[in-house]
Parts: sequence; C-alpha cells; structure tokens
Amino acid sequence: MCGLVGAYKPQGSEVCAEKALIAMRESMVHRGPDAAGIWREREGRCGLAHRRLSIIDLSESAGQPMSNAEGSVVIVFNGEIYNHADLRAELEKLGKYRWKTNHSDTEVLLHAYEEWGLGAIDRLYGMFAFAIYDARIPDRPVLHLARDRAGVKPLYVARTGQGEWLLASEIRALMVHLHMLAELDRTAFWHYLTFIVAPAPLTMFRGVFKLPAAHTVTIDHKGAATSRCYWDCKPDKTDQFSEEDLGFDDAVAEITRLLKTSIARRMDSDVPFGVLLSGGVDSSLNVALMNEIMDRPVTTFTVGYEGYEDFNEFQHARRVSKRYGTNHHETMISEKEVLDFLPELPGLQDEPIADNVCIPLYFLARLVKQKGTTVVQVGEGADEHFLGYWWCEDHRAKEDALRNDKNSSWWRRLLGGGQRVAGLSGAEDEFSRRAGAGEQLFWGGATAWVGEHRRLLTPDPAPFIQNIECPIDGLFPDGHRRLDSHEIVQGYLGGLDGRVGYPETPYKIPYLESKLRLPEHLLMRVDKMTMAHSVEARVPYLDHDVIEFAMRLPVSYKLDNGIGKRLLKKAAEPYVDNDLLYRRKQGFGAPLDQWMTRGDFGKYCLDAFEHSDIRRQGFLDNDYFSTMFRDQVEGRANNGFQVWTVLNAILWHEACIVN
Repeated sequence: MCGLVGAYKPQGSEVCAEKALIAMRESMVHRGPDAAGIWREREGRCGLAHRRLSIIDLSESAGQPMSNAEGSVVIVFNGEIYNHADLRAELEKLGKYRWKTNHSDTEVLLHAYEEWGLGAIDRLYGMFAFAIYDARIPDRPVLHLARDRAGVKPLYVARTGQGEWLLASEIRALMVHLHMLAELDRTAFWHYLTFIVAPAPLTMFRGVFKLPAAHTVTIDHKGAATSRCYWDCKPDKTDQFSEEDLGFDDAVAEITRLLKTSIARRMDSDVPFGVLLSGGVDSSLNVALMNEIMDRPVTTFTVGYEGYEDFNEFQHARRVSKRYGTNHHETMISEKEVLDFLPELPGLQDEPIADNVCIPLYFLARLVKQKGTTVVQVGEGADEHFLGYWWCEDHRAKEDALRNDKNSSWWRRLLGGGQRVAGLSGAEDEFSRRAGAGEQLFWGGATAWVGEHRRLLTPDPAPFIQNIECPIDGLFPDGHRRLDSHEIVQGYLGGLDGRVGYPETPYKIPYLESKLRLPEHLLMRVDKMTMAHSVEARVPYLDHDVIEFAMRLPVSYKLDNGIGKRLLKKAAEPYVDNDLLYRRKQGFGAPLDQWMTRGDFGKYCLDAFEHSDIRRQGFLDNDYFSTMFRDQVEGRANNGFQVWTVLNAILWHEACIVN
C-alpha cells in the first residue's frame, strides 16, 4: 500500500519543480514510511513521485516510480494485484520483457499495460489506484489513471489555472501545490448533508475530483481528458439465477468456494497479516476460512469502549478466537482518548466522512500496528451485497405494501392524491413523499438530512449555488450539478427501472450502495483510518467474483422472512455457533449519543459550532440547528447521527479550509 502523486503538462512550460513534487509526496509519509521515489521526464512534461509501504517484494528493485527497460512507460501504483504471479507467468511465456524483480506486482502491472494496454485491467484481481505515463510515441505522450472496480483505493485529480494536471492518493497532497486553493465546494456540501459523503466525482474541495469506482481517465498529448467506466455490475433479470437454476444448497457451496478463494488471494504478503474481528458473521467467517488455509494461528484484533459495555463485542470475538486458537489482541478506548483525537480526525479523513466508526477504526488500526502487523482483512461489503441491514427488509416491506396493499392504511390516501399523512414517523413521512412524487424509494443506507430535516438549511439556497466546471469529459453527470439529491440517486438507479425483477428495492440496494456508500463512505473510512498508521486493509467480500455472483442471486437467498444475509449465514453454520450467527445484528459503531451528553465531548463540539466559519457564512438555519444540538447535548433528543454529520463538516472546514 502506498501514496502516489503526479503532475502532467504536455504543452507549454514544464510541470512543477522536483521540490514541489517531493513536498506533495512527503505530506503522505504515513501511507508509505518504508521508501520514497521520484521521477521527472527529461522533457519536463510529467513528474511522478511515490511513498512506499513494502508488502510484496520488499527489495529495493521493487521501488517506485518504476519504468520499463526503455524508460518510455512509467508507473506509480497504490494497492495490491492478487493474481500477479499468474499474470507474470503468462507474460514470461511471451519472452518480450526484461524482469528486474523477483515477484513485484508493480512490475507485473507495468508489463501487463505494455502488452494489453488499459485492457489489462480486465485481467486484474486486486485493489488499485495507479497512474501510467506512456511516451512510447515521443510527440504524443499520454497519462492514464485508474481506480479499482469496488473503489477500495482512492485517486484524486485536479487541473490548475495554468493548465497543469495534478493527481494524488490524498487531497492533502494536492493542496501542497502552489497553484491549488483550498475552497469549499458548496454543491458537494449540499449533497454531503444527505449522503454523509460527497458523491463522486465531487469532493468537498472545489476543483478537486475523485475517480469513481471502476473508472479510468486518460489525458492526451494536448491536455484533454476523457473518462470511461470499465466495469458496471448492474443487476439484470435476464441474467439472474432462479431458484430452479441454482438450488440453495448449491449456492451455499459456491459462495463458500468463492470466499475461500478470495480470502486466499488476500493472504499474499511478505509481511505479517491478520483480521479485524468483531464476532459477527462476516469477520468470524473470514477468520474460520483463513484458519483452514493457514498452518499457524490467525492474528485477530478487536476494539471496545471504556464504560460502554452495550457497545462492546469482546465476548463474541473471544468465543471465535478461542474456537480457532487465534493470536488475539484487544484495545479499550476512553472518552479522553477520543476527545484528544478529535482535532486530528478532519485532516486524516481528507474530506468529511460523517461516520463515527472512523473513531474506533483509528484506534483499532493503531493496535494492529503496535502488534507488528501490517495487513488486515476486513468485512466491508457483505451487508451491502447480501442485504444484512434491518432497513433492507424495511424497504422491501414498504415497497410490497405500496404495490399490494393499495386499499388500506395510509397508502390508499397517498395513492389517491399524493397527500401527506398526519401521524407518520419521520422515516415513513419521507417514504410517503418519495412514493407520492414518483421518486426512487431507496436513497442509501446512510442518509442524514432529508425530508423535514432539510429545515437545517437556510431557506435561501443561494449560498449553495455555484458553477461547476469539470475538466474531464464524461466524468461529471448533470444531476450532480443540481441542488436535488434525488437527481444523484436517479442517475444511478434510473437505468434499472424495468430491468430487475420484483421486488425492485432488494436489487437496487446493492447497486446503489456499490456506487455511493461503499466506495466513498465505508471504504474511505477504512482506507484513511488504517493508512494513518501505515496499515493495509484488504476486503475479501468485495472480490469482483463475489460481487458478480451476489448480484445474480434470487432475493430469497439473501433476505428471507426478515432474515438478512441468509446465504452467508448458512455458509457460516459449519464454522460459527448458531447463537452468534443469528443474534440481533449489533453493528460496528461508537457510543456517540452518550459521548455527546456527558463530559467534555459535547462541550467541545458545541464550541466548534458556535465559533465556526460555516455558521457565519449562512449555509445553515443556525437557530434551528443550535436548538437541535443543545437538545442533543443536554439529553432531550436522540439526533446524534444528524448532529455529527454537520459537526464533522464544521471540524473539517475549520481545519482544512479556514486554516
């Protein structure tokens, strides 16, 4: 795992000086503490730099930037290619390439590009973000950028007013450049308040764009950039398994096989590796299958909260650890540690990620590093693709009622004229509004300020209106320009209307999550918090073979009689005790509401709001939010999720924009 930066200016004056590239690179030492490298083309059109976290092939010859024998193709790469040995064998048979490393996956990627161009991506199993500079045609150089299918690894890009293209693994590295200005993207902020992240390609920094998952960007010799989506795992009823096509027992056998293969791929490492273990279905099955493959104990890690036993999962993790004889480690974090960490959080997140799980993840990654481990496997993606959350059944049931129960309850009144119905909960009221307006019913698994909560904003939308100019052709959807978050959702889900079976929502949930919440929320919290401690996280449930299989499954194999992840739980039955498998889902979360209502945590956050630039600029209805916040801090309300969404943005804005 690494950090990369680059600059490209094919016409006009040369790219930024070597010392500027080094300064950008050195802002990300945490991503790669083991080595550093820099390359600058003799003609001055391109410069690439790299910080290395050595995991596969620890030799100096595997350092980056790495070039081909002629020096005409140069790569910087962040991630891991899990099938690099197979690809190397295939390339070696061609007899065309001179190899300088024993088993570097970077060198395999370099020669794979030389042989197959960007089509090499279709052959890769891995997580990756890379930049490849190709000057084999001297007067027509080109720069290619790519992000992996699931979006495990980030890549950011910007173009300065001087026409220079900049790229980096973290936004902070871009902001080191002389011609970059840290300015809030107000449209991104609007959408952030709904989705708790900025939807790609937007970032919260104006003029900085992130590659969406499964996208490439190519910048040609004239400086013109185009993007392409190279993989899109859309559900399609013409390609779905029926229960007759694939029996449930056969599906259990196949998902077990796929997961064993995926976990084995992610055990390729020349440094110690382990698993983050909560004692839930996903992490426990990960440990069990890894244990079958290994000839030594699995190393496991668990986090808990001092004084909040209801949030701790130590007892569940210890049972799994005992069953498989793991080398188990635990850490307990206190409110004081959390409070001391808060000022550091915004910078590590790069842009705000309004998920309190960032806090325990940071301390868990610290434990991993303290125990001498560099690589861990994590469980992200299982709940999204196998419908493990309670709200999956809730949305399915509401869609079913909307279709089949038109003569009862509030649905009859809704369908009779789209009128709002008194006495509904906030969630039901928002759902009824969407149904009556003909909107998509599912907007994501973590949405904060929607429906009546839009009262948070100033009645005048003028502070949010801006003209967005994206310099990459085909990257920026028109719907992202508008102050209407449903346009974001419709842009992803509209193409599925009529293409999936009934009920539609259980098919749409994984697809929307794979476009928005997984790559820009869940995976970024993992990337930023683990890399803060130079730890690499690998995600076996997001192997693209697993995703493609999950997308084709009948809904009943995932969600049945209100039980989510039915298939995964059945696959786990031989490995995990049933009472652990079928206990109520606890989830990985922090006691945020409790922290806010006692001690100094709430006081710190309230003070941050009262003195924030965002408050002064008039983005929010300050009286409304101040009342809501004080009710939360003083224990009269339970709106911690919404409050933390705003506070996260405020803390970030003060640290990364104002300062």
